[in-house]
Amino acid sequence: MTGMEAATLKAQDFASGLAAMQQFKEMLTKSKECEMAVNDRELPLDVRVEALKEGRHLNQIFTTVAAARALVGGISA
Repeated sequence: MTGMEAATLKAQDFASGLAAMQQFKEMLTKSKECEMAVNDRELPLDVRVEALKEGRHLNQIFTTVAAARALVGGISA
């Protein structure tokens, strides 16, 4: 692999990492919004149920990402 190819791969890795972090940040924000909706007793029950489902789905994604990071990078909580 030439130096230019290695630099290109590092740049692509960096860019994809930034995109992943932005997506993760958006998911965290959505998770907090879901938690607030679930605990808001003034909202209709069906809205609260959907917020609970979406929050659980996001938590499953977080768990999957954490497990993958632990396997690949040795990062664990």
